[in-house]
Amino acid sequence: MLRPRKRIFKKWRRNHNLSNVEVINPVVEKYWLQRYSLFSLYNEGIQMDEEGWYSVTPEEIAIRQAQRCPGRVVIDGFTGVGGNAIQFARMCVEEGDDSRASMI
Repeated sequence: MLRPRKRIFKKWRRNHNLSNVEVINPVVEKYWLQRYSLFSLYNEGIQMDEEGWYSVTPEEIAIRQAQRCPGRVVIDGFTGVGGNAIQFARMCVEEGDDSRASMI
């Protein structure tokens, strides 16, 4: 019989002392558990808002997309929190929300 995920997370949280690291919103908890598949260097200062957690492109997919346009200037009009943009060597960011553009 499978244990409910909530119990697993509570046990994991007890062992990893999240109170000192960050507060996790229950809405984005399942995405937070996958944070290293979204950004391999998550602990290096990645900043995300609530919408960014569920709309960011996982890093492996973003790398493959960036490999398809080497040496080109890329304008990502829907950058969000930069999941794709981080993988491009050259980029121009146009984001309607200035606070999200500053997170890149």
